[in-house]
Amino acid sequence: MTSSILQDATAGRAIIQPWTVDLYHRAVTEGWLEETTAFELLDGFIVRKDRARAGEDPMTIGDRHRLAVQRLVKLAPLFEPLGCTLQVQQPIQLPPTNEPEPDGSVIRGSDDDYRDGPPGASEVTCVIEVSDNSLARDLGVKLRMYARAGIEQYVVIDLVHDAVLDHGRPQGDEYLEVTTLRAGETAELRAGTQTLPVPVNRLIP
Repeated sequence: MTSSILQDATAGRAIIQPWTVDLYHRAVTEGWLEETTAFELLDGFIVRKDRARAGEDPMTIGDRHRLAVQRLVKLAPLFEPLGCTLQVQQPIQLPPTNEPEPDGSVIRGSDDDYRDGPPGASEVTCVIEVSDNSLARDLGVKLRMYARAGIEQYVVIDLVHDAVLDHGRPQGDEYLEVTTLRAGETAELRAGTQTLPVPVNRLIP
């Protein structure tokens, strides 16, 4: 049924009404949509997160993905002296139809600055995704989404190829600069107007 509706929409025979950020929050607040960390809003669709190992059940969480996220957690204190905060698996708002929950996002200021809602694109200087089974999504719909929002830096920790993909200079729905970093090299994570050097070995378990 779903495949048929999507095909009809592609052919112009049906219209799919996307979820907006406001509608998404209203649905959770009024209790007709469960608030859960298992899903995120991407291009107007409520999508289950994929943290599995490549080729395995997407309902599971891969061990390397889990360890990579734990490594991000340990980096968080290093951003505070730079006037920024490293969020881990927390939402950022990219209206009208996106509210992703990236594995990591560097935001300006402190947690207390966002009591009234998640940070938006202008407050986010770097987004980090840990990619295994989700690599195609992270280099596809999510890359385009972050670029369109003008996120300055998009870093993909590619567990499939043991590399860190550093994307910069967003333009339209792409990044004009892409650098592939491997063990022994250093990633420069944007933190406001500064950068934090982090060895690739500290990002890839």
